[in-house]
Amino acid sequence: MVYVREYAERTRAAKASLAWTELRYGDGPTDRLDIYPAVHPAGRPGAPVLVFLHGGDWRALTKEESGFGAPAYVAAGATFVAPDFSLVPDATIPGMGAQVRRALAWLWRNIAVHGGDPARIHVAGHSSGANLVSQLLTTDWARDFRAPADLVKGAVFMSGLGDLEPVRLSFRNQWHRLDEAMVAEASLLRRRPGTACPMILAAGEHETADYKRQGREVAAWWAAQGNRTQFFELAGRNHFDAVLEWADPRSALFRASLQMMGLG
Repeated sequence: MVYVREYAERTRAAKASLAWTELRYGDGPTDRLDIYPAVHPAGRPGAPVLVFLHGGDWRALTKEESGFGAPAYVAAGATFVAPDFSLVPDATIPGMGAQVRRALAWLWRNIAVHGGDPARIHVAGHSSGANLVSQLLTTDWARDFRAPADLVKGAVFMSGLGDLEPVRLSFRNQWHRLDEAMVAEASLLRRRPGTACPMILAAGEHETADYKRQGREVAAWWAAQGNRTQFFELAGRNHFDAVLEWADPRSALFRASLQMMGLG
């Protein structure tokens, strides 16, 4: 697909132009992540951390297609992180959520060594990655990882679903194999939040009606929990290129993401 090729080409360009390192956050075959550290003057405290979770219908893509946002965010003062995680059929959707929780807990314990501030971790996800972001927001960090309850300081939810029941009822379930219990476990709109933080939501003008409807439902539900939300409908964008606007320093969505992190 042309968009996947663009994600990959931009990620290769990021790796050619920026400092970065690949590290392991566990012993599993996909327990790897790339860290693109922020560049800031000596003596300043650690940079805010932005963790990007890629899309791909929980079945495709890796961190090698996930670094396209690094140049813009690193230049603005953030440390950018792109994790790998197992995909269907090697993992279930709730299993992916558990894996990215481990990745975030590892970052909280270790990111200071790489110039990031463990007290300013933010997450962003696109498509199926937005669902993984939402699973992070239902985590009991203190109970499960002995980490701060507010480990996640802000979230960006792009082109995602807050309720996976439509996936369970669709042809896509032939490979996702969701049952009712898994839908309940992995759907933000069916869970009690584990944390409170601001959330930015976005969907392309040319997304399907269900993606736009669910995005607005997640925004309303998250605001009803007492959290600050912003919703962007991205003019001219579709499901696959909406995320490129998030990586564009000229866009309002990019500026909002910086403001959420205390930059800009």
